[in-house]
Amino acid sequence: MPATSSVTSAVKETRADLELLQGAWISVSGRHQAEFLIAGNLFAIKFFSGKIYMGTLDLDAGERPKEMLMRIDEGPLRHKGKFALCIYELTGDTLRWCPTEPGSDERLTDFPCVDDGRYLCTVFQRQRPRQPS
Repeated sequence: MPATSSVTSAVKETRADLELLQGAWISVSGRHQAEFLIAGNLFAIKFFSGKIYMGTLDLDAGERPKEMLMRIDEGPLRHKGKFALCIYELTGDTLRWCPTEPGSDERLTDFPCVDDGRYLCTVFQRQRPRQPS
């Protein structure tokens, strides 16, 4: 019975994380500045350098670190149609996110330093809608 309860708990945590991730996020640390938008299971990442990636994502909050699988449907040709295996950590309005190279089978087991040149580890802050003045 405990296995079923842990699966149910992981499913609940995954759903809760997906709900909490909804909206706009702006990078506050990492090698590249970016904006990360999530709506349902759809994502768009716009790097300030000009590259834009769009696609779908699935979460698994039952893993440690938590996992995010991103399918790239639109973006640079060399990444289009590939999956990026990511890890993430969500703490309040802060999202720590790190993908591996799209198409790679590598899955990170821990977060590298944000300035590790091998990875695109980024910290995002939630963007709240501006209040009308």
